[in-house]
Formats: sequence, C-alpha cells, structure tokens
Amino acid sequence: MSRDSQQKHLSTTALAKAIGKDGKELFILLANSGWIIKVDGHWQLTEKGRFEGGTYANHPKYGEYIVWPESLKSHPVMGLLPEAPLSARNLSLKLGMPARLINVLLAERGWIEKHVHGWLATEAGKALGAQQHISDSTAIPFVTWPETLLDNPALQQAVAALKPDAAHCLDGHAPAEGGLNQINNWLYVTGLTHARRYGLALTVGQYRGQSVTVDFYLPQQRVAIVYWPAEAAPGKLAATLELREKLKAAHCPVIELEQSQLDNLDEILARELMKLSVAVY
Repeated sequence: MSRDSQQKHLSTTALAKAIGKDGKELFILLANSGWIIKVDGHWQLTEKGRFEGGTYANHPKYGEYIVWPESLKSHPVMGLLPEAPLSARNLSLKLGMPARLINVLLAERGWIEKHVHGWLATEAGKALGAQQHISDSTAIPFVTWPETLLDNPALQQAVAALKPDAAHCLDGHAPAEGGLNQINNWLYVTGLTHARRYGLALTVGQYRGQSVTVDFYLPQQRVAIVYWPAEAAPGKLAATLELREKLKAAHCPVIELEQSQLDNLDEILARELMKLSVAVY
C-alpha cells in the first residue's frame, strides 16, 4: 500500500478549513494554479492536480467530489493563499467590519458597482486586482480581491472613518466628535441622504412654530437621529431631554444612539431604521 493511500484525504472545503482559510478562496487558488478546472459546472482534476495527490471520492447524496491528501496542508502552494483572492467576507474578517459594509464601502470608493443582485468590478477595481466571479449555485456575481488591497491607503482611510474614533467625514462635512463622524460616515456609505446639525421646524404639537437642532436628519425618510456621548458637556443632558420631548410632541420619528452602541453601529442603526420602514442595503 502506497504512503499516499494511507493518508487521510480531505475535500477542498475541509482542507481550507484545516488551514484556517475560506473554501472559496482555496478553490480559486487551485484553479489559478492549474490543479482543477470547471467542466459543465463541476470541478475536475487536471493532470497537475492528480500529480499533486488529488483524487475522487463519492458521496451517496452529493455524488463525486475531489479530495486531497492531508499532507497538502504544508504544500508550498498553500503559502500563496495570503495572495489569493479575498471575498468580501474574508475582507470583513481581516478588517473587523460587517461584510455588508465592506461591499458598500468598496462601492463608495468606486471599485465595484451594484448589480441587480450582487456586485460587479469596475475598471478602477480591476486595476487594483479585482476579479469577477459568478456563484455556481445562484448565478449572482461577486468580486474577490488580492491581499494587497488591505494595504491600500484609500481603503484604510475609509475603514477608519467607520470606526468609533473616526477623525474625519467622508462626505466633506466638518469633523466633529468621533461618534458623530462615525454615524455621518455610516449614513454616507449606505447611501442615505442626510443633513448635519439640521434645524428642524416643528409644525404640529404644543411647540408648533419652534425649531430644534438635531444631530442628523434624513429628509427623504423624515427621520431625526440624536447622539448621546458618554460624557456630555454641562447642560447637554437637559438640552437633549428637552429635544426628546419636543420631537415626541411633534410626532417626529427619532433614533437615539449612545456611545456604547458605536461598536455595533451597523447592526443597531440598520435595525432601528427598519423599525421605521427604512431598509438599508
């Protein structure tokens, strides 16, 4: 019995998991390396793939699939994985951001554009190494990226702008306290038209005829957003409580955010907007 036949064999997905990588990432690398090729929608081994130890196994439900000797975990080609294309999910893990935000952020940079479903690489994105793919199961287009994108200054600047300590505004608004900058940038990259420090006229209720200033206002949705920093300036708490009372009396939808929520801003703000029938994609 040969040494190879005595080894444990792993599917491509299981092999990727064993080395802490994404399965889709490994499939793309092996295809680019000439080990596998897609024929009629199914992955097939090439002569090189067979030479490297690839063979086939059968599953009673899913049929034939490719397996590899476990020893391939230390094969030199695996060292190329850091340079292998990264999906939005991979980028999100490396950057510590939600995958959904990664795509809208890349779109804001002009590197991808929204398709009916999925995303398409732009010429600017392709110049940075973007590769276009189509999902086998859904036919939805998606884009992958080289590891070098993580070092791109424009990407690093945009990612920093979506952190709680953001120092600037992507849309040109004057910088403010970090939490306000982060909220501003989230609204901007998600495509929500908004105003900063907006003077909102109250047209109904006991305060009719007065105006109040809200941190953010979404004119198309008629929603106000108010931010409460952890350490408010003297008089800020009383002013905010008065603002809350006036907005309630005027029946103006308002979302209140606290500093402790900034680490999960994408999830929290998207959920609060959905409660007001505002969908964020």
